[in-house]
Amino acid sequence: MKRMGQWLAGLRLSDASAPLILLAVAVLAYGLLIPAIGFFWDDFPLSWIYATYGADGLERYFSTNRPYWGWLFQMSMPLLGDSPVAWHLFGLFWRWMSAALLWLLLRRVWRDASQVALWTSLLFLVYPGFQQQHIPIIYGHLFLVLCCFLLSLYLNIWALTTSSRWRWAAHVIALLLGLYQMLAMEYFFLLELLRPFVLWLALGGSGLAGRKRIKPALLGWLPYLTIFMAAVIWRAFFFSFQTENYRMVFLDKLREQPGAALVELLGNIGKSLWVVIVQAWGAVFRIPDVGAVGMKTTILSGVVMAFAMFLVMLYLFLWRHGRKQALEKKTGWAMGVVGLGTLALLLGGVPSWSIEVLPELIFALDRFTLPFMLGASLLLAGLVAWLPLKSWMRLLLVGMLVGLAVGQHFQVSNATRRDWQTQQRFFWQLAWRMPELEAGTILLVNQLPVEYYTDNSLTAPLNWYWAGENTSQTMPYLLYYPEQRLGKNLISLEPGVPVEVDYLAAKFTGNTSQVVALFYQPPACLRVLDAGIEFDNKMLPAEMQAAALLSSTQWIGVDGPAASERLPAGLYGEEPPYSWCYYFIQAELARQQADWQAVAALGDQAFALGDYPNDPAERLVFIEGYAHIGNWVRAEEISEETQSITPMMYPVLCHLWSRIAAETPASAEKDATLARIFSSLTCTP
Repeated sequence: MKRMGQWLAGLRLSDASAPLILLAVAVLAYGLLIPAIGFFWDDFPLSWIYATYGADGLERYFSTNRPYWGWLFQMSMPLLGDSPVAWHLFGLFWRWMSAALLWLLLRRVWRDASQVALWTSLLFLVYPGFQQQHIPIIYGHLFLVLCCFLLSLYLNIWALTTSSRWRWAAHVIALLLGLYQMLAMEYFFLLELLRPFVLWLALGGSGLAGRKRIKPALLGWLPYLTIFMAAVIWRAFFFSFQTENYRMVFLDKLREQPGAALVELLGNIGKSLWVVIVQAWGAVFRIPDVGAVGMKTTILSGVVMAFAMFLVMLYLFLWRHGRKQALEKKTGWAMGVVGLGTLALLLGGVPSWSIEVLPELIFALDRFTLPFMLGASLLLAGLVAWLPLKSWMRLLLVGMLVGLAVGQHFQVSNATRRDWQTQQRFFWQLAWRMPELEAGTILLVNQLPVEYYTDNSLTAPLNWYWAGENTSQTMPYLLYYPEQRLGKNLISLEPGVPVEVDYLAAKFTGNTSQVVALFYQPPACLRVLDAGIEFDNKMLPAEMQAAALLSSTQWIGVDGPAASERLPAGLYGEEPPYSWCYYFIQAELARQQADWQAVAALGDQAFALGDYPNDPAERLVFIEGYAHIGNWVRAEEISEETQSITPMMYPVLCHLWSRIAAETPASAEKDATLARIFSSLTCTP
């Protein structure tokens, strides 16, 4: 151990090693589960739009929402296609690149205290307030825009502090990058106003006193101020969709009640800063809920966290070796870092405070922490440097924070893996149940037990896989959650209510008279709700009971491609083994065709598996099938099993047996069975 300590003490890491530790941390935090996850949230719609409509579709999609940002998608999507692994590597690269550029930038700003660059870039890389790295098409391009801003600052400083003949080229590139990031999106727009302060700090490395730096900093900023004002004018007077999605609520309130608006603004500032600094970093100390995430995930997260913590601490120790004297004597920069971080937080928060949509540590509102990331990381790094601690204690503190954040991000990655698997199972079962689907159909589905998808997200793969040949701007299908949409986009659950949705690249036009209602609550199977018997199924949410009355299987075609042909293997892998859900779904499809012999045969196969239903409603199709072929004993037996699970199934069973009574031939055995069933369920035929 002594020799190892001496060997480690003899090592001295060069500055060039910093991007490598950043890459290692990025892989630990975001990259370990990349092969096991796919598309989430808005990445699904974007993939479908490009696959179906190409560059023109992307142009339409972004035309009212960051059109210049859309240029990046039009260039990247032809290269990476619909490969989730490729896109997750793309997102990982730009997340890492943003941290590496921040390290380069801050190293040039504070030349005598290079640890500020290292600490800040590490904290920035794993900032725990933002947890949507697994949506790489959207956020990979967002971090690319952030890289434009950071590189613009770096080149600006380099051009001001060098005598190279290439400094004018650096200025031109920096101006173009700065202009693009302001035109592309609004997230980092006001961070541009950090530029004069960053220049002033960077000029301190040339030996100029504070006051003497003001003039060259302002002169260096002047061209960038010009393009900033040009971007402001474009957004204010020429870009007609600036407030398309979000209104400037604060400005409206300021005109009506200035005093109250300012008080509310101060409150919003305080709430936001508490969330993005205290709550965000405080969350990394939260012990995982073993019951929710599982023991295996908890242990694995702990291993990843511990390894990341050890790796970062070891690296920081080796980095410190040989720089000890410089690091311990040059501590005056700490307050400069805190000041710049505070200013960055205030500038970054203006967009959120203007529209009064505050950052929260829940999906998907945590995306509003993005403009605060830079400021929060600078502030925390500055505070660590300012604390009256020994140098080695600061290194341990930074390493601990980074390691804990890595463990948290790994847990998020695992949660996305579970969501991806749930979504895969949903579409496999949907493909089994719906070989074809008539255009214009609305699928009304209960809110699925996934966090990183919405009904808007899942509408895209529905259209992609069931109408991949359709390239018109009329979208054939819509998937809606009645629990979320009722009273909003979905006016009511009465027949004949128009439903129109503008997907930007295409539009859906339909009405509630063409509906298939689905219920999926795994481990139970996906099933089409039966309008005749489930309108008062108390085991369903109230909205889904109402949706059941609209549901009809007439829109489902029974002749179509096999599920393995419909779903792309690159996203869904091999068809799952045939278990209970497969036979249940095939039985429902057979019932739709009134093929009662097939229903009963599938029931024999399903019950022979030794598996069992996870929802009592999954027995209903087999009760009806056995009754129709005259196997009253088996039908009654399964009915009694269903009845014994919960009294809430009594009304549903009453409706089912009433239908059986009306649709099956008369016989003495039938009459005797019905008499016993109706008596047991206390319902009338």
